[in-house]
Amino acid sequence: MVHIAYTIIGRWFSAERGRAVSISALGLNAGQAVLPLLAVAGIAAFGWRNLWVVVAAFIVVIVFPTLLASLKVERVPVPVPVSPTAPVSRNWMRGEVLRDPYFYVLMLGMLPPAFISNTIFFHQVHLSQSKGWPLETFASAFVIYAVVAVSNSLLSGYLVDRFSALRLLPFYLLPFGVGCMLLGVVDAPWVVFVFMVLYGISDGFSLTLFGSLWPEVYGVRYLGAIRAIIVAIMVFASALGPGLGGILIDSGVAFTSQIVTMGVYCILISGVLLSRTRHIRMR
Repeated sequence: MVHIAYTIIGRWFSAERGRAVSISALGLNAGQAVLPLLAVAGIAAFGWRNLWVVVAAFIVVIVFPTLLASLKVERVPVPVPVSPTAPVSRNWMRGEVLRDPYFYVLMLGMLPPAFISNTIFFHQVHLSQSKGWPLETFASAFVIYAVVAVSNSLLSGYLVDRFSALRLLPFYLLPFGVGCMLLGVVDAPWVVFVFMVLYGISDGFSLTLFGSLWPEVYGVRYLGAIRAIIVAIMVFASALGPGLGGILIDSGVAFTSQIVTMGVYCILISGVLLSRTRHIRMR
């Protein structure tokens, strides 16, 4: 569903695509902040099995009719007049994108938020126990993360429209990289909140870049087919991280060392992206 939503927004909007994507991402941010608390309250009130029934009823009775009502009036985009001398973006086909070496460089820059965050949050109990933190430490920091992510999602929407997604891409991982290195090195519980703030900055930007970068680089005509591959790769990466991290933990590799390594990767790939995105813009 996220793939469909971002594809529609990426194709529909052009001049203010960044702001459109950032506003739509607020739903995801709100869900991350509110739904875990609602789920805990719902389990306490109804039990976890009955909670699924309540959620299904909510979707059928409220969400689905709301969607149908919003689609009664067809939205027809009005083309904006373009100067005859203005450059026209090339619309890449999926096969051409897969043969483009820059595509894989861009993916190396877009994968870390999904791969690293899933790995850390999946093994947060192990990390907390190894550092002697209360198990509630991470859970209490998610509200701070949500606030930071929402504010930076809106900020990134304005900046994407002002400077372009390609110009912002090399810099958005730097806070995340610093946060990972601090989380791996510092043993005091306060580092979790610092990490969540820095992760929220990068994640807020990543949501906007995820919707704005691909139509900017490869056009919108075949955006659905292109993004289908991108989403599949990102889902695979997000699932791979926790399993790979667990194998390394069982093999004797300290999880803190893994987190520091992932932070260093974020810093290094930012330098690579800085040089590569210049070539993409020239192309």
